[in-house]
Amino acid sequence: MYSFYFFRFLEIFKGLIGAVQEKPSNNDHPCPSVIAARDYRTGMPLKISLAEGLYQKIEVQSKESAGSLPWIAPGLFDLQINGFGGIDLNGESLSQQQFEILCRKLLESGCSHFLATIITRPLDSYRHWIEKLEKLRQVVSLNCLGFHLEGPFLSGDPGCRGVHCPEWMTKPDVAWLEEIFLASAGSIKLITLAPEVDPEATAKFIKKADSLGITVSLGHSKASWEVIQSSVLAGAKLWTHLGNALSHTIPKFDNLLLNVIASDLPYVSLIPDGQHIPPVAFRALVTALGQKVVLVSDAMAGAAAPPGNYFLGHIEIEVDSQGKARDKKSGRLGGSTLRPFEGVFIAQRMTGISWRWWWDAYSIRPAAVLGIDHGLKEGNEASFCLFDLVPSPALRALYLRGRKVYP
Repeated sequence: MYSFYFFRFLEIFKGLIGAVQEKPSNNDHPCPSVIAARDYRTGMPLKISLAEGLYQKIEVQSKESAGSLPWIAPGLFDLQINGFGGIDLNGESLSQQQFEILCRKLLESGCSHFLATIITRPLDSYRHWIEKLEKLRQVVSLNCLGFHLEGPFLSGDPGCRGVHCPEWMTKPDVAWLEEIFLASAGSIKLITLAPEVDPEATAKFIKKADSLGITVSLGHSKASWEVIQSSVLAGAKLWTHLGNALSHTIPKFDNLLLNVIASDLPYVSLIPDGQHIPPVAFRALVTALGQKVVLVSDAMAGAAAPPGNYFLGHIEIEVDSQGKARDKKSGRLGGSTLRPFEGVFIAQRMTGISWRWWWDAYSIRPAAVLGIDHGLKEGNEASFCLFDLVPSPALRALYLRGRKVYP
């Protein structure tokens, strides 16, 4: 046992050293030392000096110099990507080339950071799959920040499980968590679980995850308010895609939606595609949740790809001409085809709330879920979007750690 942990430590150490020594891809372009753009928060022109991948100095210029400058805002930050651009992150045949295609397709959609999301699978298969994904992540070294495990600690209740396989679900296990965290070389960043499956084990699991730097989100659950609150006290910080993985028939007052809204969870994620949550319901949830709202795409392989048949792990998903992704067997929604950049402006249209507010909900707030300061601020990592709003929203460029990576 001790030799196993010793060798895993060596692997993690080598991975960290390799990440420091990695050279940027030949396809990436050196970033100019100075960027001129309009601040997405104020509209004021900025002169931004960059050095070593950071914002070195940000200076406000006279309003008259705005001209045709693009807008600048932090890169979009998606906590839940199952697949993208025709590529399934849960598919056994995933290759390095496919992984890079997926990463670059997300860059094209303004996504400077994302978590590769692994859905529920057999418990004994996680270690192998995590190790494979971590090797791909280190070699490609673009915008994949780490991993989100959506399962296997979910509720098997028919109203909660979505397309996840209930036979593979189980109770939270601290020993398993330690093993999988080592297998990931420390790259597991987020885990979604249903706390009511075993509240006592959940509390221990959340505390252990927190000690490892892993954020715990609640979801695929029908937990009571009391169980949610106890999980918050243990350290849970997020609810995963509220309004989805939820029974169509719920009690009038004692129901999950109200339990989550009334809880002290710091953040709640919503999918802004207009399909997972109808516009009026989306607007109502945003009104109730306010600054807690975080946007995620829950994108699957059919995102940024033509209509047709795709896979989400072992599940065959049919994407129709409207972009709706459904499990071919059950008819349940199986992720979305939302592109992050578009999600900001769809949320604006559904609610009438400024795109600026929604940009924060899809960049600064999801980063904060993981304890990362992602704002447009001196000393922060220089990962940002340049874009236009007229005649319609369009991404001009994306910079990652001070280098232009799109186009």
